[in-house]
Amino acid sequence: MISESELLFQLGAIMLLAFIAATMARKLNQTVMIGYIIIGVLIGPKMSISLFGLDYHGLITDTTMIDLLSSVGLIMLMFFVGLEFSFTKLKKVRTPAVILAVIDTSVGLFAGFVFASFLGWPLIDSLFLAGVIAMSSTSIAMKVLFDLKRMSSPEVEFLIGIVVVETFIAMLILAVASGMIVNPGASPMGYGRLLIGMGAFYAFFVWVAIWAVPRVVAFFDKIDSDELFILFALGIVFLTAGMASLMNVPPIIGAFFIGMILAESKVTGRVQAKLESFKDAFVAIFFTAFGMMIDPAMFKSIFWMVLLAVPMVILYEAFVMSSISMFLGFSSRASTTIGTSMCGRGVEAILYASVGSRVKGATMGAQLNPFAGAFCFVMSAITPFLVKHSASLASGLSRLLPKSIKFSSVVISRTLGRVVLPSDFRSFKGTNIIAVLLASFAVTCIILIATSSFAHLVFAIVGAGITIGILLATRNEITDVVRHINYNNIGVGAMDRRPIVMLVSGVVFGAAAFTLMIAVSWSLMWPLAVALAAGYVIFVVCLMIWAYHALYVEGSDIPQKIYSMPGPIGTILPEDAIPDVLAPAYGTVRASLNEVIPQIRTNASEDEQLFPLELDSDPRT
Repeated sequence: MISESELLFQLGAIMLLAFIAATMARKLNQTVMIGYIIIGVLIGPKMSISLFGLDYHGLITDTTMIDLLSSVGLIMLMFFVGLEFSFTKLKKVRTPAVILAVIDTSVGLFAGFVFASFLGWPLIDSLFLAGVIAMSSTSIAMKVLFDLKRMSSPEVEFLIGIVVVETFIAMLILAVASGMIVNPGASPMGYGRLLIGMGAFYAFFVWVAIWAVPRVVAFFDKIDSDELFILFALGIVFLTAGMASLMNVPPIIGAFFIGMILAESKVTGRVQAKLESFKDAFVAIFFTAFGMMIDPAMFKSIFWMVLLAVPMVILYEAFVMSSISMFLGFSSRASTTIGTSMCGRGVEAILYASVGSRVKGATMGAQLNPFAGAFCFVMSAITPFLVKHSASLASGLSRLLPKSIKFSSVVISRTLGRVVLPSDFRSFKGTNIIAVLLASFAVTCIILIATSSFAHLVFAIVGAGITIGILLATRNEITDVVRHINYNNIGVGAMDRRPIVMLVSGVVFGAAAFTLMIAVSWSLMWPLAVALAAGYVIFVVCLMIWAYHALYVEGSDIPQKIYSMPGPIGTILPEDAIPDVLAPAYGTVRASLNEVIPQIRTNASEDEQLFPLELDSDPRT
C-alpha cells in the first residue's frame, strides 16, 4: 500500500516534470502529448541506467494510484472528444466526410492487420496494433493547419468532418474489440450476442439523448453556482462511464457517448469552460502514466517496426487517400491537403495502445506501448512537413502521371463530385439504395472475416449478391448523372456517354468485388489479400487507360485553369482569344452569362470545384 507522503511526492513530481516537458515540446513545435510520454518513460519504474557507478531505476516505482488517476484522465479525455462531435456540424459535409472516414479507417485497419500478420502477432494484439496504425489524430491535423494559417481553406471543413466521423468509428471498433476480449474464445454466435448487447447499450444512450438529456439540460441551466454545476457535470460523466463498465463496455465509451449527447445541447460551452482545467490536469497524468508503461530497453526491438510502419502510413494516407479524395470531386491540391493532414497520429493511437496492453489475453503489450510512442512521435514530426509541401506534392504527381490517367481522373472526379460534394444546383434526385447496399456489404465483409466453414460460404454468396446489386444501382445512378454534366471542356469528344458510365461504375464495382475477395481469402491466406489489393490498383489503371482511348479526342486539351479575371487595359491577347461578337454586344453577352453561370458553377474545373468562379453583375467589370 502506497503511503500518503509517497503519493503526494509522485503527484508533485509528475505535475512539475510534465510542465517542463510540455514547455519544451511547445518550443520544439511538437504536441505536448509527446512531452508527457517522454517524461513518463524517464521517471517510470521500467527505466534503468547505470552511469559512473550510479544506478537509476526511476523516480516512481509503485504506479498503483497513478494508474487509477490516469483512468480518470482517460475518461475525461474521451468525454471532451465526445463534446466535439456534433451532428449539426456534419450536415453540410456528411456525405464526403462519412465516405472518406470509412474508407480511411478500412484501408488503415487493412494495412495494420497485414502488418500484424507479417509480424506474426495473435488476433487480439493484431486488432489493437491495427488501431494504432489506422487512427488519425484530430488534434495534430488541426494544429498543423492552424500553424500554417490554412484554417480558412474550403477543404478544412470537410477534413474536420472526416476526423470527427473517424473518431466515432474508432470508438465503435474499440467497444466491439473489448467485447471480444472479455470472451476471446467466443464462437460466431457468441459474437452475434455481443453485437446484440452492444446494440442494447447504444439503444440505451439513444433513450438518454431523447428523453433524459432535455430534462437534465433544463436543470443544468438553473444551476447558478459554478461549484454545484461542476459537481453535477462530473457526476453524470462518471455515472455513465460506470454504467458502461457494468455492461462489459469500456468506461471510455460511456464517457464518449454522454459527451456526444451533450454536444447538441446549449450547455456545451459552459461544461467545456468549467471542466477544461480539470481535464487537462488528469490527461497529463494519463499520458505520463502511459510513458511509465514503456520499457526503454524495447526500443531496439521496435526500431525496425517503426521504419516499416511510417512509410506504409505515408503511402496510404498521402497517396491513396489523396487519390480517393480527388475521385470524389476535390481538387488536386485540396486532395493532397486532406491526405497529408491525415498522416498525424496522436491521442487515438495512444488510446488503442493503452487499452490493448492492459486487456485480458494480450501478449504483446511490452512491444505495443513503445511502438505506439515512437510511431506517434515520428508521425507527428513528419506531418507538418508533408502538409506544408502538399501543393508541391500535387504538382509533382501531376507531372509524373501519364496523360491517360490524368484525363480519366478528371472524368471520375467531375462525375462523382456531382454526386458526393454539396451543391446548390442538382438536376437529379439521389437515391439511398446505394448507401443501404454499401452498409450491408460492410457488415457482410466483417462477418466473413469472423466466420469459417459453412457460414463463411453462405455469407460469401450473400456478399456476391450485394456486390452485383451495387454494380446495377451505381450504373443506374451514374447514367442519370452524366446526362446533366458537360464534359466537352475537359477533352471528351465522344457523344456516347456509356464509356463514362462504365468507367465510374467499374471503379466502384471493382472496389466492392476486390474487397469481397479479400474478406473471403483473409482467413485462408493473408498474403493473397495483399495481392488482391494490388490487383485492384492494376484493374483501375487498365480501366482508366481504356476510357482515355474511348473518350478523348486528339487535339482537344483540358482548358487552362482560371485564376483571375483578364489583365489591365492594353494587354495584348492572341487573335483567337476573343471571338467576334456582333454589335451591340453588351445585352447579348449579359443574357448569355445569365444562362451559363449555373452551368459554369456546376461544371467547374478541378480547382474551381472548391473555389467557385464569381462574376460581377456587370460583365464589363
